[in-house]
Amino acid sequence: MEEYTPGAFADRDDSNPPLRGRDKVPSDNSHHSRHGRSVSSVRHTVQNKLFEKILQQVIPVEDVGDTVSVGSKPVQQDAKRPAFSLPVMGNNFRRFNARIGIVFNFQNEVERLFAWKQPSHTFSFLFVYSFVCLDPHLLVVLPIATILLFVMVPTFLARHPPPPSTSTSSITPYYSYQGPALAPPKTIKPASETSKDFFRNMRDLQNCMADFSDVHDSAVSALAPMTNFSNERLSSAVFLACTILTAILFLTAHLIPWRFILLFGGNAALLSKHPNIEEFIDNIANDLGTDPPEPPSLPEASPSMPFLQYLGDISLSSSPEEREVEIFEIQYRSLAPYADQDWETFLFSPVPYDPLSPSRIAGDRPKGCRFFEDVQSPTGWAWKSKKWELDLDCREWVVERMITGVGFEVPGLASEGGASSDEIGGWVWDLPSVADSRSDEDVASALGYGVFGQGSADKMKVRKKGKERAYQDYEEKGTTGSNVMGEWRRRRWVRIVHRISMPVEKERIRDPET
Repeated sequence: MEEYTPGAFADRDDSNPPLRGRDKVPSDNSHHSRHGRSVSSVRHTVQNKLFEKILQQVIPVEDVGDTVSVGSKPVQQDAKRPAFSLPVMGNNFRRFNARIGIVFNFQNEVERLFAWKQPSHTFSFLFVYSFVCLDPHLLVVLPIATILLFVMVPTFLARHPPPPSTSTSSITPYYSYQGPALAPPKTIKPASETSKDFFRNMRDLQNCMADFSDVHDSAVSALAPMTNFSNERLSSAVFLACTILTAILFLTAHLIPWRFILLFGGNAALLSKHPNIEEFIDNIANDLGTDPPEPPSLPEASPSMPFLQYLGDISLSSSPEEREVEIFEIQYRSLAPYADQDWETFLFSPVPYDPLSPSRIAGDRPKGCRFFEDVQSPTGWAWKSKKWELDLDCREWVVERMITGVGFEVPGLASEGGASSDEIGGWVWDLPSVADSRSDEDVASALGYGVFGQGSADKMKVRKKGKERAYQDYEEKGTTGSNVMGEWRRRRWVRIVHRISMPVEKERIRDPET
């Protein structure tokens, strides 16, 4: 096995071997090891193909155009990205593991910086951090300066190395900034799959996944009881506290000296990690006979906390939420000559099917159910009242929906469409349509802006189109009552529902690209 890959990033300063015991990879010094590796690779290839065939039988194959559901939002599959495949996943993992070393190298450098392994580096970081806190505009300069000092300068020095020093020469090695480049450029190369760097990356990646899982589980166990309303009093108290804090910070955030808070807080936190200061704090705590202060941790999700218990004294309503649902009884009659003029219940529909409704304009028939017993409550709700109640005040819902071209009844008064007062029942009917053209006044009346029955008997309209033709509008026909109604009429029924508990499915966090 190769010791390392030149130009690759890995945690080479760690003395722990990447493999232990029988996980150790045999050396490449013998023909037997090479033969064993080739046989092993063939065996793994056959196993991968066999396992992929089994998965294809278990997992349904999704077309490229299919949509998958992420939570409650459908996500369209990307046609440019491959579907799940074990060979593709294995190949991508090998490529990823060969290049992830730079991330672990950066992580190790940060840990050394905060652990005061080299005090000069830590103090330099504190100076830079202090300057940025005092002047936040330096954040724009910091990335460019980082590229110059940590990327451009090392690569230039790699191209112009100093001459090799010998024991007999008295010349001190120096970097030459003149003349042609003497060395090849330094590039970042992925770690070889047969090197120790590759297995160190696998070890670090394995431990990183374990750390992330531990942190995720700890955060969920600490924060979920306070935020998921499993304890409604506690979650309500947290919600109230966050609301008050948000309102206060919204008004006073600009008055808080954030720069000095970050300056002193960041320096104090980093200086407290110095070994001498930690020992000094421990000695003071021992002299006082008290235990050393424990590092701060997340508060336990317990309603016994004084502040949350004080805020948690909230009166929560135990009665379920109630709403009013509606259904429209739609009736129909034929206006054809010599046809039966009686109204017949057509169906019960969730929409009133008024003259200007989209389905009516499109020529579609109303949709609904034929009987009251077939009307179901909305999903997540249940009937509270035992029966439907008729809404006699039809003017209110007609005006709210801005429905025109209809006539309706007014309780205690004569009906506006000319219907007799003994037919009060919350009905709203269509005004009859006329094929002949009308004047502006007649059109306004037909759209519901006027009141029928107020015209004079001698009113006539004459229009010339090829030849003169006279007609009478509704006021002149001498008809009242149901004769001024159209083919459709409807009335509104209401009923009370209350919310019921629904089975909650555990939400899975998925990648939208999968």
